[in-house]
Amino acid sequence: MMRSPTTKELKSIPFLAHLRATELETLARAIETRAFANRQIIFREGSPCSGLYIVKVGQVKLIQTRKDKEQLLAIVRAGDPLDLIPFLDSGPHSFSAQARGAVTLYFIPPETARDLIWGTPALLSVVLNTVGARLRTLATLASDLVFKDVTARVCKILLEQAQAEGMPRRDGICLKRTLSRQEFASLIGTAREVAWRSLKKLEEEGVVRIERNQITLLDVERLAAMA
Repeated sequence: MMRSPTTKELKSIPFLAHLRATELETLARAIETRAFANRQIIFREGSPCSGLYIVKVGQVKLIQTRKDKEQLLAIVRAGDPLDLIPFLDSGPHSFSAQARGAVTLYFIPPETARDLIWGTPALLSVVLNTVGARLRTLATLASDLVFKDVTARVCKILLEQAQAEGMPRRDGICLKRTLSRQEFASLIGTAREVAWRSLKKLEEEGVVRIERNQITLLDVERLAAMA
């Protein structure tokens, strides 16, 4: 059985940083640490809220499925909460969560999480801001799917990855290829083959360089103009 986190460990999580010492102590007694294997489903879209999860180690995919077609909404990392919407409307999960590699999560039982969120104004503010930011991202995704072509969406995803985790090099910005081709295509909202053709076209035009384990953005200004 995994040990419970200390209040110091909980305080280091941005999502919980505004809690008072007494609130962190209460949370530390209630919180559990759970491990999930690669591709294991943490919760499914439409299922009753099982509790509040926060990523401790690893990455989790947030996905929606319609008519056997999967849309990757986001990949959340250490320190990020998963689904917060049920704690605002008491409804079911609005998407599924799946482990991306081995994952360790903090788990807070639903009633404890709900009491904590609604009883702590600072935490409620963080929850509202987090949900608002995610809804804005989804609205942008929906708009992009309607108004941007595939190449423009590829450019935008590459620029977002560069901002989040890009490594500057002499010849450009290097991105590790952590996404599978299917995940990359799902983020863009198209078929895997279509996304790959668009990426290869950017390479042919000298905008990016594709290697086995990385992609280098050679012309960021042109990418931005095309996005």
